[in-house]
Amino acid sequence: EEPRKPCVGGTMMVFRVSLALCLLAGADAFTGTIPSIASPKLRAHVAARRAPVSIKMGFFDNFQKAVADGLKSPASQDSGIVGDTSDLDEYQGYILPGGMREFTFDGKEIRELASVGQWSMAGQNAPKEPAFEAPRQQGWSPFGVFQKGAAGPSRTDKENQDGTLVKPYMYDGVSTFCIFDGHGENGRRVSEWCEKNMPTYLSNAIAEGRQGQLLNRITDAYRAADQALLQEFGYAAVEDSGTTMAAVMNKGDLLLIAGLGDSRVVLGLEEEGVLGAQAVTLDQSPSVAAERKRIEAAGGEVRGQGVGRVYAAGQKFPGLAVSRAFGDADGKKYGVTVDPQFIGWKIRPECDWCVIAASDGVWNAIGNENAVEICSRYRDTRDAQNAAREIVETSRKVWEGVAKGRIDDITAVVIYL
Repeated sequence: EEPRKPCVGGTMMVFRVSLALCLLAGADAFTGTIPSIASPKLRAHVAARRAPVSIKMGFFDNFQKAVADGLKSPASQDSGIVGDTSDLDEYQGYILPGGMREFTFDGKEIRELASVGQWSMAGQNAPKEPAFEAPRQQGWSPFGVFQKGAAGPSRTDKENQDGTLVKPYMYDGVSTFCIFDGHGENGRRVSEWCEKNMPTYLSNAIAEGRQGQLLNRITDAYRAADQALLQEFGYAAVEDSGTTMAAVMNKGDLLLIAGLGDSRVVLGLEEEGVLGAQAVTLDQSPSVAAERKRIEAAGGEVRGQGVGRVYAAGQKFPGLAVSRAFGDADGKKYGVTVDPQFIGWKIRPECDWCVIAASDGVWNAIGNENAVEICSRYRDTRDAQNAAREIVETSRKVWEGVAKGRIDDITAVVIYL
């Protein structure tokens, strides 16, 4: 086997991210207290996951600054692309020096991917106190009568509202892989509708999207799909229900990633023998400055700690924890949008070796680094299915160890390049 060549390309700002930070960043998902990383149970679990391999977390140059300053809203763009893209033009890793404006798959050869796998696991509802029943067997204590052997409150399984779309060579040789994370009473219906219908919308966009227009056409497709969803289901069904979507499109040596909400895409890479985890989407939360600005301009407001939630000004609704999604018709009145954010990436064969798309049930539990580390264990065999399974099962163990309330649905798609 030939030795891997050193990775060359975009410079990265490198810093360490611990599991504790991953959990704290997603603390709004938990209703109980998050234990210290030093707790024996969690410490043992972390030690079991961390293999003797050096791993680092990288972002595009100035990516941190983009998060801190907020992203520009579509209304502020003058690039002719309706999705948020020109605000990211300055960062390394893009296809053309001028940024994403001219992104196209035209002329690229069809790429045969090494392996693709997916895995999903339903979450659980928060524990509820059991209803009182007259005990058949009674004992006595100074505090009154109790039922011998009575079980304490336990979680119940919930409907899995996550979904995946795996379409190799969906249209004109463009392979497409998506993660959906539904929320609300009809979140599963919404994510299933998107699984079924988005291939058609995206295929039409690729067919019509020549150079300089592809991102426009994809954004138009998201908007048209959102309107069709509303018309088919009716306002009441999607008033407070919707889904996020993270899409990875590939042809030749190009990746086009479209982020909508807080489902995330992470690139696994290796530089000079050191594994790296590179986020290629930004979590679109209401607390991001530009997202907040758009929401406030539409008559909404952002309240709450962490990622924040979207409310009508002075009201207690809708309380949505993402600022971009399909559905969520009530939130659309207050600045929530269905426009995706795009990132383009040119695959470096000597460096970039996998892509992970997952719902926030993964990222809030194990974070980017650990997900890439798990994938590295299956890198030689290209066993994407078992890599996805281990990511999901490991995330579930973390949730079970720290969550006092609801456990989120957990889904991952792994692509070996």
